[in-house]
Amino acid sequence: MKITMVTVVLAISWCVGSISAQSNPADSETIEQAVRLTLQNHPAIRQAEYGLIASDARLEVSRSARMPDISFDGEYVRIGPVPHFNLGGSGPLELAPYNNYDLHVGLRQTLYDFGKTKAAVHVAETSGRTADQVDLTKFNLAYQTIGVCNNILILHQRINVLDEQLRTLNQHLDMSLKKITAGTATDFDTLTIQVRIAVVRSDHIDAVHMLETQEITFRQLTGLPSSTPINLCGTFASDKIEINADSLLKTAVVQRPEMILSHDAESIAAAQSQLVSLGDKPILALNLATGFKNGYEPNLDTWRGNYAAGIELKVPVFNGYRTKHQEAEAAANANSIRTHTTDLETQIQSEVRQAIAGVKSSLEKIASTDAQVRQAEQAVSMARVRYNAGVNTNLDLLDAETALSQTKLIRLRALYDYTMSLVALDRATGKRAW
Repeated sequence: MKITMVTVVLAISWCVGSISAQSNPADSETIEQAVRLTLQNHPAIRQAEYGLIASDARLEVSRSARMPDISFDGEYVRIGPVPHFNLGGSGPLELAPYNNYDLHVGLRQTLYDFGKTKAAVHVAETSGRTADQVDLTKFNLAYQTIGVCNNILILHQRINVLDEQLRTLNQHLDMSLKKITAGTATDFDTLTIQVRIAVVRSDHIDAVHMLETQEITFRQLTGLPSSTPINLCGTFASDKIEINADSLLKTAVVQRPEMILSHDAESIAAAQSQLVSLGDKPILALNLATGFKNGYEPNLDTWRGNYAAGIELKVPVFNGYRTKHQEAEAAANANSIRTHTTDLETQIQSEVRQAIAGVKSSLEKIASTDAQVRQAEQAVSMARVRYNAGVNTNLDLLDAETALSQTKLIRLRALYDYTMSLVALDRATGKRAW
């Protein structure tokens, strides 16, 4: 059976007060809505999207090499002395004016470059796959949000259990004080209960601090104001699921955004190698210019239309072995990226196997803790009967009740671990959380 994160990973109903401007505090918020809020507000996604716009612009820049390069040039030059010669008694004959003006439009069009422009465009196209980078950013932020929400949920439930423990301990402390007053108990019972209260209060303080930290992280991810209240409620996943390891391994290699980016990098390296290999190829271009200037005989100061046209051929002869070294660099980069892809595939498969092992282990813990909770409940029931009958002491009953509370925490932790292992499995296989 294929695992889906939304329906299986979190069988949790959300209640997030004031989570968005459009939400009523009483509305129910799902995990998809929380992730969507992060994807809408987090600046890292905006940054990645701006990178996508920039890559599109770079692609158009590379394509512009196929278009003609047209420019308008204007020049004024005053020279002196002007060249001249004498023709007998008629005086000096000037060959150029003192004030020289030249206004013209020039055009340069590459006619053939042996595929250099095509290769440069291909490099820009492969390098411009920033959309995959945007997906990776969304992928990481989405699962970070899921993890934070799970942490908030378990901390709320842990605090509830600790509150229950404190209530029970205070009740026993009151009973112990009454027994001391009646002379049927010693200070030892009271001191023992007070020590336990101090320990639970310390755990309670730690849990509240961790909850505050997770709520700060939640607001940072979702872009909510610091004054926004966060109220999560629900239960963790507990249903057993079937796992097809071979299918998940194949899916992970195809879906993981890191793997997609690595394949993109391989394509970029191949395109770069092709472009570098064309470094010693000639370039054939057409040059045209037309405009107005003075300095023509017989009237040097009169502006006259003119033009120039020519074919330019540029053949590289020697560039200090630059192309050779660039090809060696490109080949080394391509080999490095291919090695990285192979290593990444191995890492992803390991992550999937670890996540599968985590799911199986968590299921075993849940089955074990279920039995422990039932046994602890029976022990409390028996201890309470014996206490009412005067057989057990106050501390004996307290020990049984404390053991039940601890067992509930253990079971809660097992359910949390199972939920997080399913999240880890979805993340390892590249499942989108939005």
